Amino acid sequence: MKKIPFRHRDRDLTEARIIQAATEEFAQRGFTGTSLSKIARKAGCSKAIIYRYFGRKENLYRRILTVNYAELSQRETAHGEPQTGSVEDLLSEILRDLFAFNLEHPAFARLVAWENLAGGEHLQVEEARAAREPGLQRLRAILNKAKANGLVRNDLDVNKFVYALQAITVVYFSNRYTMKMLTDFDFESPATVQEFIRFYASVLAHGISAEKGARA
Repeated sequence: MKKIPFRHRDRDLTEARIIQAATEEFAQRGFTGTSLSKIARKAGCSKAIIYRYFGRKENLYRRILTVNYAELSQRETAHGEPQTGSVEDLLSEILRDLFAFNLEHPAFARLVAWENLAGGEHLQVEEARAAREPGLQRLRAILNKAKANGLVRNDLDVNKFVYALQAITVVYFSNRYTMKMLTDFDFESPATVQEFIRFYASVLAHGISAEKGARA
C-alpha cells in the first residue's frame, strides 16, 4: 500500500479548529465541565485526533491559556515606539489595546475567571509567563520611559501599575453583564467602551502624573 504523505497544512487547520472549539467550550464550562467529546464534535474531528495532537485534556487546556496570553502580548507589542504625549494619551493607548483584545477575544475574561476559581491549578507557569512577558515588558518600558521623561511620578511602582491596568480591563469584561443590569450603562456598546477607556485614562493619569506627586 502506498503511504500517504503527511500534510502539515491539514494538521495546522485541524489544530486551529480544535483550539477554537476548545477555547469556546472551556470558556463556557470551565475545565471540569468540558469534555474532549464535546470539543471534538464542535471541531469536527475525532477525540482520537485531539489525543494525538495534544494528549490529555489538561494539556489542551493549558495550551488554550498560553495561546491567549501570547495573543494578548502580540496585540501589545504590535506597535512602534509611542509618540511622547501626555500621560493620559499614553494610558489611553495602553487601554485601547487591552480593551480591543478582550473585544476580539470574548472568551479570555471567562477563561481567566475559571482558572482563578480553580486556584490557578492548571496553569503551566513557565509557559504562561513566557507568553505574557513580551506584552508586560512593553508596558513597563512605556511607563519607565515616561518616568524618565518626567511625565509620571518618580515613586510610581511600574510593576504594580501594569497589574492594575490588566485588572481594570479584566474586571470590566468579566462583570459587564451583571453591571449592565445594575446600572444605566450598556457595557457592551462600543460607545460605552470608549467612554470608559477615556475615563480610566483620565483618572489614572491624574493619580500618576508628575505634576500631582513626587518629581524626579
